[in-house]
Amino acid sequence: MLWHKAWLETRWRFISAVLILTVMAGGNVYGWLATRALLPQLNTTTISPAAEATGLGSVIREAVELNKTFRGYIWYQAFRQNLTQMGVLFAVVLGCGGLVTESTQGSALFTLSLPITRRRLVGTRAGVGLAQCFAMAIVPSLVIPILSPAVGERFGLVDALAHGLCIFFVGAVFFSLASFLSTLFGDIWRPMLIAISIACALAFASLVIPQLRIFSVMSGETYFKTGSLPWAGLLTSAVIATALLYSAAETLERRDF
Repeated sequence: MLWHKAWLETRWRFISAVLILTVMAGGNVYGWLATRALLPQLNTTTISPAAEATGLGSVIREAVELNKTFRGYIWYQAFRQNLTQMGVLFAVVLGCGGLVTESTQGSALFTLSLPITRRRLVGTRAGVGLAQCFAMAIVPSLVIPILSPAVGERFGLVDALAHGLCIFFVGAVFFSLASFLSTLFGDIWRPMLIAISIACALAFASLVIPQLRIFSVMSGETYFKTGSLPWAGLLTSAVIATALLYSAAETLERRDF
Protein backbone atom coordinates (compact mmCIF):
# COMPACT_ATOMS: atom_id res chain seq x y z
CA MET A 1 0.00 0.00 0.00
CA LEU A 2 2.77 2.45 0.92
CA TRP A 3 4.62 1.70 -2.30
CA HIS A 4 1.46 2.27 -4.28
CA LYS A 5 0.77 5.53 -2.45
CA ALA A 6 4.30 6.80 -3.11
CA TRP A 7 3.95 5.86 -6.77
CA LEU A 8 0.64 7.68 -7.14
CA GLU A 9 2.14 10.82 -5.58
CA THR A 10 5.05 10.99 -8.00
CA ARG A 11 4.01 9.08 -11.12
CA TRP A 12 3.33 12.08 -13.36
CA ARG A 13 6.55 13.79 -12.33
CA PHE A 14 8.45 10.59 -13.03
CA ILE A 15 6.77 9.84 -16.37
CA SER A 16 7.25 13.42 -17.55
CA ALA A 17 10.92 13.34 -16.55
CA VAL A 18 11.64 10.08 -18.37
CA LEU A 19 9.84 11.24 -21.52
CA ILE A 20 11.62 14.61 -21.62
CA LEU A 21 15.07 13.12 -20.96
CA THR A 22 14.51 10.37 -23.51
CA VAL A 23 13.49 12.88 -26.18
CA MET A 24 16.54 14.99 -25.33
CA ALA A 25 18.85 11.98 -25.62
CA GLY A 26 17.31 11.02 -28.96
CA GLY A 27 17.60 14.61 -30.13
CA ASN A 28 21.30 14.60 -29.28
CA VAL A 29 21.82 11.49 -31.40
CA TYR A 30 20.11 12.98 -34.44
CA GLY A 31 21.85 16.30 -33.81
CA TRP A 32 25.06 14.53 -34.78
CA LEU A 33 23.97 14.73 -38.42
CA ALA A 34 24.11 18.53 -38.33
CA THR A 35 27.36 18.54 -36.35
CA ARG A 36 28.99 16.09 -38.76
CA ALA A 37 28.05 18.33 -41.66
CA LEU A 38 29.76 21.26 -39.94
CA LEU A 39 32.95 19.38 -39.02
CA PRO A 40 34.93 20.52 -42.09
CA GLN A 41 34.24 24.14 -41.11
CA LEU A 42 35.36 23.78 -37.49
CA ASN A 43 38.63 25.59 -36.97
CA THR A 44 40.14 26.35 -33.57
CA THR A 45 42.73 28.74 -35.01
CA THR A 46 40.13 31.45 -35.58
CA ILE A 47 39.49 32.03 -31.86
CA SER A 48 39.76 35.73 -31.11
CA PRO A 49 42.52 37.13 -28.84
CA ALA A 50 39.83 38.45 -26.49
CA ALA A 51 38.45 34.94 -26.01
CA GLU A 52 41.95 33.61 -25.40
CA ALA A 53 42.61 36.29 -22.80
CA THR A 54 39.48 35.43 -20.80
CA GLY A 55 40.11 31.69 -20.89
CA LEU A 56 37.11 31.16 -23.15
CA GLY A 57 39.43 30.10 -25.94
CA SER A 58 40.41 26.86 -24.19
CA VAL A 59 36.75 26.05 -23.57
CA ILE A 60 35.89 26.58 -27.24
CA ARG A 61 38.90 24.55 -28.34
CA GLU A 62 37.92 21.67 -26.07
CA ALA A 63 34.34 21.73 -27.33
CA VAL A 64 35.46 21.68 -30.96
CA GLU A 65 37.85 18.78 -30.41
CA LEU A 66 35.28 16.72 -28.52
CA ASN A 67 32.60 17.25 -31.14
CA LYS A 68 34.81 15.88 -33.90
CA THR A 69 33.95 12.29 -32.94
CA PHE A 70 30.55 10.77 -32.26
CA ARG A 71 31.55 9.47 -28.84
CA GLY A 72 32.99 12.84 -27.84
CA TYR A 73 29.94 14.64 -29.20
CA ILE A 74 27.53 12.42 -27.26
CA TRP A 75 29.48 12.80 -24.03
CA TYR A 76 29.79 16.57 -24.40
CA GLN A 77 26.21 17.27 -25.51
CA ALA A 78 24.26 14.58 -23.65
CA PHE A 79 26.12 13.34 -20.59
CA ARG A 80 28.09 16.45 -19.74
CA GLN A 81 25.27 18.91 -20.40
CA ASN A 82 21.66 17.90 -21.11
CA LEU A 83 21.21 14.68 -19.13
CA THR A 84 23.31 15.93 -16.22
CA GLN A 85 21.67 19.34 -15.91
CA MET A 86 18.12 18.15 -16.41
CA GLY A 87 18.81 15.03 -14.36
CA VAL A 88 19.59 17.21 -11.34
CA LEU A 89 16.42 19.22 -11.88
CA PHE A 90 14.15 16.18 -12.15
CA ALA A 91 15.83 14.44 -9.20
CA VAL A 92 14.99 17.48 -7.07
CA VAL A 93 11.42 17.56 -8.38
CA LEU A 94 10.96 13.87 -7.51
CA GLY A 95 12.35 14.37 -4.02
CA CYS A 96 10.06 17.25 -3.07
CA GLY A 97 6.84 16.64 -1.16
CA GLY A 98 5.95 14.02 1.40
CA LEU A 99 4.20 13.82 4.75
CA VAL A 100 4.91 17.42 5.81
CA THR A 101 3.42 18.71 2.57
CA GLU A 102 0.44 16.41 3.07
CA SER A 103 -0.19 18.03 6.47
CA THR A 104 -0.92 21.33 4.74
CA GLN A 105 -3.38 19.56 2.45
CA GLY A 106 -5.26 17.74 5.21
CA SER A 107 -4.34 14.18 4.15
CA ALA A 108 -1.56 13.62 6.67
CA LEU A 109 -3.96 12.44 9.41
CA PHE A 110 -4.90 9.38 7.36
CA THR A 111 -1.25 8.54 6.70
CA LEU A 112 -0.31 8.99 10.37
CA SER A 113 -3.20 6.78 11.45
CA LEU A 114 -1.72 3.80 9.62
CA PRO A 115 0.03 1.20 11.84
CA ILE A 116 3.50 2.04 10.51
CA THR A 117 6.42 4.11 11.72
CA ARG A 118 7.46 7.41 10.22
CA ARG A 119 10.84 5.90 9.41
CA ARG A 120 9.10 3.32 7.26
CA LEU A 121 7.15 6.09 5.53
CA VAL A 122 10.38 7.88 4.66
CA GLY A 123 12.08 4.63 3.68
CA THR A 124 9.27 3.54 1.38
CA ARG A 125 9.05 6.90 -0.35
CA ALA A 126 12.84 7.03 -0.67
CA GLY A 127 12.88 3.52 -2.16
CA VAL A 128 10.28 4.42 -4.77
CA GLY A 129 12.01 7.70 -5.54
CA LEU A 130 15.45 6.12 -5.92
CA ALA A 131 14.01 3.45 -8.21
CA GLN A 132 12.49 6.22 -10.31
CA CYS A 133 15.81 8.10 -10.34
CA PHE A 134 17.54 4.92 -11.53
CA ALA A 135 15.06 4.48 -14.38
CA MET A 136 15.32 8.18 -15.16
CA ALA A 137 19.11 7.84 -15.52
CA ILE A 138 19.28 4.50 -17.36
CA VAL A 139 16.41 4.70 -19.87
CA PRO A 140 17.54 7.89 -21.68
CA SER A 141 21.14 6.62 -21.66
CA LEU A 142 20.10 3.38 -23.36
CA VAL A 143 18.28 5.32 -26.08
CA ILE A 144 21.65 6.53 -27.35
CA PRO A 145 23.13 3.13 -28.37
CA ILE A 146 19.71 2.05 -29.67
CA LEU A 147 19.37 5.05 -32.01
CA SER A 148 23.03 5.44 -32.96
CA PRO A 149 22.85 3.08 -35.98
CA ALA A 150 20.16 5.36 -37.43
CA VAL A 151 22.84 8.05 -37.94
CA GLY A 152 25.48 5.58 -39.09
CA GLU A 153 27.35 5.47 -35.79
CA ARG A 154 27.80 3.17 -32.81
CA PHE A 155 27.78 3.87 -29.09
CA GLY A 156 28.60 1.05 -26.70
CA LEU A 157 25.86 -0.36 -24.50
CA VAL A 158 28.30 -0.73 -21.61
CA ASP A 159 29.37 2.91 -22.05
CA ALA A 160 25.74 4.04 -21.89
CA LEU A 161 25.11 1.99 -18.73
CA ALA A 162 28.26 3.35 -17.09
CA HIS A 163 27.25 6.94 -17.77
CA GLY A 164 23.70 6.22 -16.62
CA LEU A 165 25.08 4.81 -13.37
CA CYS A 166 27.10 7.99 -12.76
CA ILE A 167 24.00 10.12 -13.37
CA PHE A 168 21.99 7.98 -10.94
CA PHE A 169 24.45 8.11 -8.02
CA VAL A 170 24.89 11.88 -8.09
CA GLY A 171 21.22 12.43 -8.93
CA ALA A 172 20.41 10.42 -5.78
CA VAL A 173 22.25 13.06 -3.75
CA PHE A 174 19.98 15.82 -5.02
CA PHE A 175 16.91 13.61 -4.62
CA SER A 176 17.90 12.97 -1.00
CA LEU A 177 18.62 16.65 -0.42
CA ALA A 178 15.15 17.59 -1.65
CA SER A 179 13.64 14.83 0.51
CA PHE A 180 15.44 16.15 3.58
CA LEU A 181 14.41 19.75 2.89
CA SER A 182 10.81 18.57 2.45
CA THR A 183 10.80 17.48 6.10
CA LEU A 184 11.65 21.05 7.13
CA PHE A 185 9.11 22.99 5.08
CA GLY A 186 5.38 22.53 4.61
CA ASP A 187 5.29 23.38 0.91
CA ILE A 188 6.89 21.96 -2.20
CA TRP A 189 8.40 25.18 -3.57
CA ARG A 190 10.91 26.13 -0.89
CA PRO A 191 12.65 22.72 -0.85
CA MET A 192 12.75 22.80 -4.65
CA LEU A 193 14.19 26.31 -4.88
CA ILE A 194 16.74 25.72 -2.12
CA ALA A 195 17.93 22.42 -3.63
CA ILE A 196 18.24 23.93 -7.10
CA SER A 197 20.08 26.94 -5.67
CA ILE A 198 22.55 24.60 -3.94
CA ALA A 199 23.07 22.74 -7.22
CA CYS A 200 23.76 26.02 -9.05
CA ALA A 201 26.15 27.13 -6.29
CA LEU A 202 28.03 23.84 -6.55
CA ALA A 203 28.27 24.24 -10.32
CA PHE A 204 29.80 27.72 -9.98
CA ALA A 205 32.06 26.62 -7.12
CA SER A 206 33.42 23.74 -9.21
CA LEU A 207 34.75 26.31 -11.69
CA VAL A 208 36.81 27.90 -8.93
CA ILE A 209 37.65 24.77 -6.92
CA PRO A 210 38.66 21.96 -9.32
CA GLN A 211 38.62 19.45 -6.43
CA LEU A 212 34.85 19.91 -6.17
CA ARG A 213 34.08 17.44 -8.96
CA ILE A 214 30.50 16.42 -8.23
CA PHE A 215 29.26 17.23 -11.74
CA SER A 216 32.35 15.69 -13.32
CA VAL A 217 31.41 12.50 -11.49
CA MET A 218 27.82 12.81 -12.68
CA SER A 219 28.86 13.25 -16.31
CA GLY A 220 31.24 10.28 -16.11
CA GLU A 221 34.21 12.37 -17.23
CA THR A 222 36.72 9.92 -15.75
CA TYR A 223 35.03 7.01 -17.52
CA PHE A 224 34.96 8.91 -20.81
CA LYS A 225 38.68 9.75 -20.63
CA THR A 226 40.13 6.64 -19.00
CA GLY A 227 37.46 3.92 -19.21
CA SER A 228 37.38 3.61 -15.41
CA LEU A 229 34.38 4.50 -13.27
CA PRO A 230 34.93 7.24 -10.64
CA TRP A 231 34.51 4.81 -7.74
CA ALA A 232 35.53 7.32 -5.06
CA GLY A 233 33.02 9.86 -6.32
CA LEU A 234 30.25 7.26 -6.58
CA LEU A 235 30.93 5.99 -3.06
CA THR A 236 30.99 9.53 -1.69
CA SER A 237 27.68 10.26 -3.41
CA ALA A 238 26.13 7.11 -1.93
CA VAL A 239 27.30 8.06 1.57
CA ILE A 240 25.97 11.62 1.27
CA ALA A 241 22.61 10.44 -0.09
CA THR A 242 22.28 7.89 2.74
CA ALA A 243 23.14 10.52 5.36
CA LEU A 244 20.55 12.94 3.96
CA LEU A 245 17.82 10.28 3.91
CA TYR A 246 18.69 9.25 7.46
CA SER A 247 18.48 12.92 8.52
CA ALA A 248 15.10 13.18 6.79
CA ALA A 249 13.82 10.17 8.77
CA GLU A 250 15.16 11.58 12.04
CA THR A 251 13.63 15.01 11.39
CA LEU A 252 10.24 13.56 10.52
CA GLU A 253 10.33 11.30 13.59
CA ARG A 254 10.68 14.31 15.89
CA ARG A 255 8.18 16.54 14.11
CA ASP A 256 4.71 17.28 15.53
CA PHE A 257 1.63 17.27 13.29
